[in-house]
Amino acid sequence: MNKTLPSIKTEVKIKVPPIWNVEPLKKNASIGEQIKYYRRLANVKQEDLSLKLGYSRDALFHIENREMKLVDIKLIKGIIEELDIKDKLIVNDEYIAFLLDDPCEKIRQIRKQKNLSMQKFGDLIGVCDTSVRRWELGCSHISREKFKKLKKCMK
Repeated sequence: MNKTLPSIKTEVKIKVPPIWNVEPLKKNASIGEQIKYYRRLANVKQEDLSLKLGYSRDALFHIENREMKLVDIKLIKGIIEELDIKDKLIVNDEYIAFLLDDPCEKIRQIRKQKNLSMQKFGDLIGVCDTSVRRWELGCSHISREKFKKLKKCMK
């Protein structure tokens, strides 16, 4: 009688020391510096992470090392999820915090609180009504420059 034994699924995780010398984060580290820090702690290369998320290495390099005038929020959210750092990040950039927290709805609410049409709201910020519509629908993201004008409207 040939009896097969039940199989047991196991997962083995091997912790290896980081391949980088990871310096402690500065108190006011940018989101890019924090992403770089946590990526390195996790022993993940830029190339590997960017490929897994479907982006070029340059896109990730740009986030980690340069000021972001226009942010690819989908990439940042993907990085946060992949590295599992949502509860660790300190977002000290109002613009990025705004983009991470449902900007479409916030823009819609601001416009409606001011009782403005898309056209009038766009005139106030210096864009056409099509841009406002695209922001509210999530088809495009507001630039840092336009966000500064939006902040003035929020007061």
